Amino acid sequence: MAQLYTIGWAASEPRHGTSVNQNPYTMFSLGERIGYGHRTRTQYYQVWARGDVMRRLQKAGVKKGSLLWVSGSLELEEYTRKDGVTRDKGLRLELSDWGFVPSQGRTGQSPGQTADTAQRPIPIPDGTIDGERETLPE
Repeated sequence: MAQLYTIGWAASEPRHGTSVNQNPYTMFSLGERIGYGHRTRTQYYQVWARGDVMRRLQKAGVKKGSLLWVSGSLELEEYTRKDGVTRDKGLRLELSDWGFVPSQGRTGQSPGQTADTAQRPIPIPDGTIDGERETLPE
């Protein structure tokens, strides 16, 4: 299992449910913009939260469009598509921590409000080295 730390937006409204073992959970899709220029695309994760992390998500009011940083265990999961026949694979993130990404240059916007990022790449913070464009220090 891999550990993931990424920034993205909630691409769906969080859904709450109970597992077959009667454990409550919250799940939602998270979109992450990857690549640059004409290679830019969106990668999606199914995010699952339980316990204290789930309660924090619910209390904070995370909703579709919320810009978040997330971290947790990532695994490739097989599933059956809605047609009931086709098998596919998707990325599932078991959430261990998360937070709202502060809106830069926006005044009067609380952290829980949605971010208009669905069509724009997520900005790279100043001082970050982009390995695809710059040589890395030795």
